[in-house]
Amino acid sequence: MSLDVDIRARVGTFTLEAAIAAAPGEVLAVLGPNGSGKSTLLGAIAGHLDHVGRQAEVSGRIALGDRMLDRSVPPERRRVGLLGQHTTLFPHLTALDNVAFGPRAQGTPRNEAAAIARRHLGDVGLGDLADRRPAQLSGGQRQRVALARALAAAPDALLLDEPFAALDVQTSAQARRLVSELRDRVSVPMVLVTHDPMDAVMLAARTVVLQEGRVVQEGSTRDVLGHPDSAFVAAIAGVNLVAGVAEREGVLHAAAPTASSLSTTWIGRGDRLQRGESGTAVFSPGAVRVHAGPIAASEGVGAAPNTWTGTVAHLEPIPGGVRLFTVEHPDIAVDSSSMAAVDAGIRPEAVLNFSVPEDDVSVRRSR
Repeated sequence: MSLDVDIRARVGTFTLEAAIAAAPGEVLAVLGPNGSGKSTLLGAIAGHLDHVGRQAEVSGRIALGDRMLDRSVPPERRRVGLLGQHTTLFPHLTALDNVAFGPRAQGTPRNEAAAIARRHLGDVGLGDLADRRPAQLSGGQRQRVALARALAAAPDALLLDEPFAALDVQTSAQARRLVSELRDRVSVPMVLVTHDPMDAVMLAARTVVLQEGRVVQEGSTRDVLGHPDSAFVAAIAGVNLVAGVAEREGVLHAAAPTASSLSTTWIGRGDRLQRGESGTAVFSPGAVRVHAGPIAASEGVGAAPNTWTGTVAHLEPIPGGVRLFTVEHPDIAVDSSSMAAVDAGIRPEAVLNFSVPEDDVSVRRSR
């Protein structure tokens, strides 16, 4: 069954207005900065906001298949599983009893609930650790027990609230693979709140971006992360975003953002802007080419599209190289390998020329 949400939720002075939908077996990623309403959205779907007192109000529509989840339906009757970054397992119960808790609470006989729990522990690769208590498990193992517990309650939808945030790199990669396998095997809609674009890339076909309680961008994950509409999404996607107005057909002109900046022009693949249309250009820091030598040696650089001249303001180390920013364009990141950095003479206060191949620039009209 599908999850269909169109709500207005107020918690204290904060108001969320959002419409999302997730199909059976689909993972919908929800991205957004802190305070954008991600947790409020999940709390409203799970039914927690309707039961926290007078400071919270939820109106609108939350449908799970043909069931309407209004405030008359308490959390325990919604059949919505919620998994956060903190596992909150019962410390005095074994892994088996933790997972069996949901079926037991639904009235399933003890032996049958234990069998269900063993099956789900096996699904997450912990069948041989059924008798261990949470304190005897690693962080990753506890998270897998929590996931098994959520699934053992046979939810009609699963909400994942930063489930990998507290895990190390290797364990989070294993957890992503596990959720990917479950996505393909368990036909329930899943909503994944995350700050990590890798979660969205690996797990979600579609992505929604929340900002200040509103949906500011939605679409396929490839589209949202490949060409962000906001500086926030560009930052988490690791790309540069330049906004401007077409000065002539197919050429985007970006005005100088500060007094010490220089204007630039951009051409690329994607939309062909008409004169006067607003748009954005997106490109990876790694797509920028750094040209060594005096400025006069690169005639036309800075005037031709996708080129500029800049003074290195500061450098940051990245794996295998450096990331630099210039005085003239402090919002444009440029990545260079260590060898290329040496060859180009990259150092603080160095004046260099930069260019980006047309095929590496995505241009889109503003929406």
